Amino acid sequence: MKITKRIIVLLIGIIAISSCRPDDDNGVIPERDRAEVDLEDQLELTEFLQTHFWNYEEFATIAPGAEFNIELDTIEGTNANKIPLIDQVTSSVLNREGIDYTIYTLKARQGGGTLSPTFADSALVSYQGFTLDRQVFDGSSNAVWFDLNNVVSGFMEGITQFNEAISISQNSDGTLSFSDSGVGAVFMPSGVGYFSRSQTGIPAYSPIAFTFKVRKVNITDHDSDGVLSMYEDLNADRNLTSPDDADNTDGDFFTTSTGVSRFGFNYIDNDDDGDGVLTIFENPDPNGDGNPDDAIDLDNDGIPAYLDNDEFDLDLDDDGIRTAFESPDPNGNGNPADALDTDNDGIPNYIDADDDGDGIPTIQENADPNGDGNPEDALDTDNDGIPDYLDADS
Repeated sequence: MKITKRIIVLLIGIIAISSCRPDDDNGVIPERDRAEVDLEDQLELTEFLQTHFWNYEEFATIAPGAEFNIELDTIEGTNANKIPLIDQVTSSVLNREGIDYTIYTLKARQGGGTLSPTFADSALVSYQGFTLDRQVFDGSSNAVWFDLNNVVSGFMEGITQFNEAISISQNSDGTLSFSDSGVGAVFMPSGVGYFSRSQTGIPAYSPIAFTFKVRKVNITDHDSDGVLSMYEDLNADRNLTSPDDADNTDGDFFTTSTGVSRFGFNYIDNDDDGDGVLTIFENPDPNGDGNPDDAIDLDNDGIPAYLDNDEFDLDLDDDGIRTAFESPDPNGNGNPADALDTDNDGIPNYIDADDDGDGIPTIQENADPNGDGNPEDALDTDNDGIPDYLDADS
C-alpha cells in the first residue's frame, strides 16, 4: 500500500548517495528546505479547504451509524452556497524534522466503538488517498489493517482522532458489515506525507488528503514485553523510531528472522536495556495495565529496572532467588508460557513463593546460603541432586 513507509527504499537510497564521490553529484537533486515547502503547502491546503465542500447534506439524511462515503466537490455554480471545508475541519500540530506541521481533520462521525487508536497501534481502515486536484492515487473499499507507526505521519494523525465501529458482522458471502464506524478525512502538508519522495500519482512536495472509515482498533504491544508500544515512545514525539537512539535505550542494532537489519527500537526489543534479562521479567508493569508508570526501580535512581542495565537483580516472588535463575523462559522467546513450574500448581517458579509445593516457603529452605540470589549453593539435605527448595520430600 502507498501509505506504508518506504523504509527499504529509503535505506537503499541513503546507501547509494553515501557511496558517491564528493565531487560527483550523480544527478541527485538536493532536498528542498522543509520550512519553505511547508509555507507553500499551507497556502495550497487553505485554498483547497476554502473552495471545496463535502456532502454534509447527504450525511444528515442517513440512518445513525449507517455506511457513508465522504465525497468532495468545488464550491461553484449550483454549489456556490455550500459551507466550505475550512469552516468544518479542526487543526492539529505534529512536529517532524523540527517543523511544526498543521494538519486538518474533518470529522463526519466519531465512531461508536470503545477503542480509539494511538500512534503506536493498529487500525482496520477503508480509505482513499488523493492529491489536491482530486486525483486518486490509492485506496481500498475493503478494510485493510495498518500499523500506524508505519504509515505517513499525517494519515496517522487523522486516524487517531476517531473511534472504531460499534459492531462488526459477517454476511452470507463472507464480506463484513460495520455499524457506526468513524468516518472522516485528513488534509496534510507534504512534510507529513511523502515530502521529496515522488510516488505513482504523487509528485514530490505535494500536499495530499485521505478520506477513511475506521473499522476496528488493536491496542498494540509489538514485542510482547508487557509494555504497550504507546509507552515505548521515550521522547513523547508520537514516533516510535526517533533518530539518535531517542527510542532505543540500549542503542542496539539487530537482524530479524527474515534477514532484515534494523535498529532495536524499544517497541520491537524484548530486552530494552540490553542487560540480558528480558523486559517482561524486570517487572515493567506490576498492575498489568500495559503502562509502565508503576515499574520497579530497585536502586531508586529514577530509571525503572527494565530500562536500567545495571539493575537486574529482580526477585519477583521474594523467595530469595533472582528471577533469572528460576527458568522463567527456557526457550528464550520472551514468552513465559514454558516457565518452570516444579510443583505443577499452575504458578511458575519465578512467581511462586513455595516452588516445590511442600508447604514450606522457598525462602525458608536455604535456597541461597551465600545470599547472592543464585541457588547454585542451595541445600540438598538428602543428597538426591534436587535442592530442598525444589524437592517436596526433603
